[in-house]
Amino acid sequence: MSDREDAMDTELFKQTVGFPEQIESALEIELPEIPPAAKICICGMGTSALAGEILADFTNNRSKTQLHVVRRTDFPKWVDEETCVILISYSGNTRETLLAYDEAVRRKSKIVCMTSGGELQTKCIGRKDTLVLLPGGMQSRVALGLMLGALASVLERMGISETQIELERIVPILKNERDAMLENQCLIARLIAVKLVDKIPVIYGLANMKSSALRWKNQINENSKNISFSGSIPEFNHNEIVGWTDDSTNNKNFIPVILYDDNASKMVRSMTDTSIGILSDKKLSIITNHVEGSSNLEKNLKCIILGDVVSIFLADLSGTDPVTDQPLREVRDRADLSV
Repeated sequence: MSDREDAMDTELFKQTVGFPEQIESALEIELPEIPPAAKICICGMGTSALAGEILADFTNNRSKTQLHVVRRTDFPKWVDEETCVILISYSGNTRETLLAYDEAVRRKSKIVCMTSGGELQTKCIGRKDTLVLLPGGMQSRVALGLMLGALASVLERMGISETQIELERIVPILKNERDAMLENQCLIARLIAVKLVDKIPVIYGLANMKSSALRWKNQINENSKNISFSGSIPEFNHNEIVGWTDDSTNNKNFIPVILYDDNASKMVRSMTDTSIGILSDKKLSIITNHVEGSSNLEKNLKCIILGDVVSIFLADLSGTDPVTDQPLREVRDRADLSV
């Protein structure tokens, strides 16, 4: 890819900006009977786990039911027969998730599998566990909308929160955001990407929007092939700000990106503004993306669709192929995955 028009004409870009339609189609998936549970453990890796993180950001202030996201092969002690373990792997072949499935069986937990196929589907069908089958044919990182919509339907069916209803409200808003971005040739995303070239981005979101900051980091890692990190505010003000304001030249290679919630409390906005002012005093380049919305789910998804597009433009500007995932496959090929 050599210019903006080429980047926007790729299949990856088209799938990426189809995020709202992915959510919409996933919300229409016919669900099997979903088991009720007192506790919910969502298990996955990468984008599959991120779908859980996004909805946990939304539900944890609205539901009395415990909902935890686990990104590992073993479980906390509290996962038991009263727990519903929702295992998400878009490919169905994520080794860590398959091991987690076996652990859920040993714990006698209730099991729901979300996948487009692979060994996870085979295991699930073999034991007659609950299976939510997703449309296949995409890279996992691009299929976030499918997993998010399906998981929202499952959680609402379980009575956790009105996640499906909220997504149905948000989808038209996301479409409008996306259409406006395309009509403007993605100018804001392009300008952000230009500022990130040859820098190490550190993405900060408020504590209730940490999932969108993590998504920006992950997409810059995978699509742009850049090192990137993420953090949260106001925790930033209790440790990381010290490192940023050190007078050495080390921090000049990094650039803070603030996902700024315009609906945050006056106190949090004041602390964020003060932190930005201190960083500016140190002559650091800062990127601030302001977002508004009726819920943190809406704001997270607005930030996510922008960040996904930024990562594709950054790949274009850096001369890298956003599609390839050779390092990920190399880890799978070389690691000893025996139990």
